[in-house]
Amino acid sequence: MLTVFDGIREFSFLSIALRILLSSVSAGLIGFERGRAGRAAGLRTHILVSLGACIVMCVDHYLVTAINPAADPARLGAQVINGMGFLGAGTILATGKRVTGLTTAAGLWTTACIGLAYGGGYFEGGLLATATMLVVMIILHKLEGHSSTLIGMELLIEITVPEDIPCVLDTIRTCEGHVINISINDDSKKIKKGHILLRLSLKVGRTFDSSELLDALSHKIPVAKFEEL
Repeated sequence: MLTVFDGIREFSFLSIALRILLSSVSAGLIGFERGRAGRAAGLRTHILVSLGACIVMCVDHYLVTAINPAADPARLGAQVINGMGFLGAGTILATGKRVTGLTTAAGLWTTACIGLAYGGGYFEGGLLATATMLVVMIILHKLEGHSSTLIGMELLIEITVPEDIPCVLDTIRTCEGHVINISINDDSKKIKKGHILLRLSLKVGRTFDSSELLDALSHKIPVAKFEEL
């Protein structure tokens, strides 16, 4: 079946320029969405990943076309897919029982695959994958954000004034956390005399950030210890 790209699939300067342009634009759209969400890998990272993958496939194509027709055109591309695991792992953060950054890591891996598609001249696949990925990351993210799915979290908070316990609970509610259970330890053998150690079991949304809770608490009361278990 003929498509608008059939005339530029040949290995030429125009074809290479279009592959690089499309891979950069597609990755830029995805990276912009990640950057706007405050993720570790943003606009430039995604563009560089896709650009590198595209160039690898162009090199593969060049080796087959100009040097050795018997070469394997997918060999370097397979190494890109394997190597993306290391870069993606750098965006994953494990904090206590929660893991964040998995979507960004998966996005980087998929962006590399999109770059390989463009580099191989499969323009239709690259465009469709880009459109689908944007739908998943923007529209489905909003649907997921409005779902009632909550995850568990446990915190240790040591405060210097026992009367500040209501302030701690109010601040957690303000940050959209739900306290399920609370235990209080004032044993002076384990903590500084006069201090109170709170162990809190919470239910929080997937976007809950414990560092924001710590900042909010620190502006209201003295916090001697704050730890996510």
